[in-house]
Amino acid sequence: MTRTLQAKPQGRPGHHASDGGRWNLVLLWAGQFVNTAGLMMLVPIMPFYLEQIGTNSTTETQTWAGVAIAAPALALTIATPLWGRLGDRIGRKWMVVRALVGLAVAMLVMATATTPLLLVAGRLLQGTLGGVVEAAAAFAGSTGSDKKRGSSLGKSFSATAAGALAGPIAGGLLIGTGGLPQLMITIAGTATLLAIACAIGLHEPQREPGKEAVSPKRDRARPSAMRVPNAVPLAMAAACAYFGVYGLIPVFAEHVREIVPEPNAASLWVGVLHSVMWGATLIGSFWWGKHNDLTQRPLRTFALAAAGCAASIAILSLPLDPFALIPFRLAQGFCFAALAQSLFLHFSKHAPSENKSAFVSTANSYLLIGQSAGPLLAGPMVGALPVAGTVLVMAAMGGLGAILALGPTRAEKYSMDELDDEVTEGQSEPTADETLSLPVITEPVRNGVTIVPYCGWHIAPHRLGTLAARYATPWDQSGEAPPDEAARTFDAWQRSGTLFRDHQPAFYAYEQSGPRGTLRGVLGAVHLDSGLLPHEDVISERIDRIVDLMHEGAMNLDPLLLGYSGEGRTTACLARAARAAPVSEILADDGQLHRVWRISDRSAQDEVIGEMAGRAAFIADGHHRHAAARQLRREYYATGNGPGPWDYIAGLLVDVKRNPMQLAPMHRVLPYTDPQAALKAASTRFRIRPLRGELRQWLPVLKEHARGGPAFVVATPRGAFLLSEPNQALLDASLNNCPPSLRPMHLSVLHNLLIDELWRVPDLPEYVSYDASAINAVRRVQRQGGFAVLLTPPTQKDLRTAAAAGMRLPRKSTSFGPKPHPGLVFRTTGKR
Repeated sequence: MTRTLQAKPQGRPGHHASDGGRWNLVLLWAGQFVNTAGLMMLVPIMPFYLEQIGTNSTTETQTWAGVAIAAPALALTIATPLWGRLGDRIGRKWMVVRALVGLAVAMLVMATATTPLLLVAGRLLQGTLGGVVEAAAAFAGSTGSDKKRGSSLGKSFSATAAGALAGPIAGGLLIGTGGLPQLMITIAGTATLLAIACAIGLHEPQREPGKEAVSPKRDRARPSAMRVPNAVPLAMAAACAYFGVYGLIPVFAEHVREIVPEPNAASLWVGVLHSVMWGATLIGSFWWGKHNDLTQRPLRTFALAAAGCAASIAILSLPLDPFALIPFRLAQGFCFAALAQSLFLHFSKHAPSENKSAFVSTANSYLLIGQSAGPLLAGPMVGALPVAGTVLVMAAMGGLGAILALGPTRAEKYSMDELDDEVTEGQSEPTADETLSLPVITEPVRNGVTIVPYCGWHIAPHRLGTLAARYATPWDQSGEAPPDEAARTFDAWQRSGTLFRDHQPAFYAYEQSGPRGTLRGVLGAVHLDSGLLPHEDVISERIDRIVDLMHEGAMNLDPLLLGYSGEGRTTACLARAARAAPVSEILADDGQLHRVWRISDRSAQDEVIGEMAGRAAFIADGHHRHAAARQLRREYYATGNGPGPWDYIAGLLVDVKRNPMQLAPMHRVLPYTDPQAALKAASTRFRIRPLRGELRQWLPVLKEHARGGPAFVVATPRGAFLLSEPNQALLDASLNNCPPSLRPMHLSVLHNLLIDELWRVPDLPEYVSYDASAINAVRRVQRQGGFAVLLTPPTQKDLRTAAAAGMRLPRKSTSFGPKPHPGLVFRTTGKR
């Protein structure tokens, strides 16, 4: 009996109340402004101020200036990760309050300093107790949607730039009048008032259910920021870039003195050129934030900005007139605005929601290493090298930072192209007929899902980082290795202690989150006679290979991804299980955090079994594995085996009412078909237009035209072409033999009209292959020839119509996700 499937629109995640969001922005902006003004008021004039309170020679002044400028960054390097972790536990709001109070205390100490040593002590205290900018950046990096997080960070850093602009101006005006201590006391009072205002008015969004209670054991298993993709080269790049920028500060005053011999004019020009730089930083903060949101490529932004800083600093080494230095200081300030916020955005995007403060704070520590080391080493360099030579060293360090960021930038491009294919298309604005959840099954069912616990195999903790992080499994996921190799690998993993097995059957709560999306569900053994609803045809040759693999390895492969519409009982069990320490927890190489908890309580298991017994489940992913398991069971029964573990298959059941999945297309690759001949044949039915640019530009054009009817992008080794606006009369004639419920689908047009009728390509795996990634499909064509057909996913209306008619979509029509991790919990089907 065919069940009616209805798409129930899912409400889009709500934004914070606009008033609360604006008030947060005002408070954070003001706090960062006051903090940076207090921190930077002495920086450009530090040599002059130190001479007033006790230094004598140029060498002594430069040494103390370097130490005083570096002191807050040295303290922050150690304190920031600790404050970040505390913020994840007690709330990021209180870290902002704490930092403002610390700033007030430090400013009072500095106001009373009468020797260089006391001034440095105050600066160290400012770094240890303060860190308003870091706390506010962690707050901004953990709130808002991913698509707008770059703008949030850009606005946050505009306050830093404004403070760095205003503070030195005020310091320069007051240094000759002796009013700096009074200014510091004023800043301390303002910071205190802002701390009170933030404690009352700063609103932090609630954390996701099930993540509030963190046990001490689970806290020790906290994921490390070093698992963020390319963390090590990024740490080195960040330290080098900030070494160059901040190492220039104590040297720049001496450089200007060489250009402008008059002391009063030199101090004036130092202040002017410093203000020019930070004025450009203020403007650049907003621009780079929006740029990062638009491109979603923060590492590319970082590399470009580091190179820009290096080039502009190198030019400052020339004996130019002060007026000629202004455009290069503008360029340096504009590029500098991108560095920290781009690094923070990358780490924030790859951080679990409850660990964003710690991840952002760790990223900030990389910057602080350079920020402290640069000024500390600049003083001795001035004694050993000419001032211009020291400036060139700083430029070289900035250039090294840009070079070190190139590798992560290339990896980011590949990763973001993959995300564009797998996530962005599915998460774009849905039309009235298209939501991003699986169809919701509303009618009662006779045959629900039979699910039972099983004794799972887990990767041992000491191997999680090397195996699970890269999605390694005993079987070869490429499909090229012989089937019996899976059994040998599984046996080797057992003997080496790579795997351990549960002694008692259990269900498993599974969750993943990260840049590819969020998925939560219950993992168990699902009976093959359950009410599982397929929606795609399958390829027999692929089924045969999976059967061989499952038989030789005596194991299930990736769990089926199953969507059901529940009443919340299983969801409640998952939330309760997630309060304990996870059995497995790994931050994978693609930035997805995966967690598994054991559900061994019998009453909780009964809740899951009871809810699933009255539900049918939609097969979102795993049609071939499901068909192969059924075929393997038939073979066992045919050889005299009765009921056994082969009656079940591992399945991840996700309540799509509470956890909508993403829907992406499956693209086609025709490796042996001549693209020119194919385009010529298609021109008799479609309007064909060449496309400019690259894949990132092609996909939005395709989606826009696909709203009005069948549309495809044909990607060839030499370029891409849009096929759209088919001749309706000829199209109807070509689809005459196609079931009426499938005729509106673009896939039906592709296979019936283009592949079968016009191109006459056999619909066999060797002639037509499938790829969920558009970038992979395009790269295959560029390497091997032929062409790829890029398409949009079926709409929810397509799925409803086909299901209501009892029809299956063409094979490999959809890609639902994100896909569950294939190797965190293995299920065997024989004696192992």
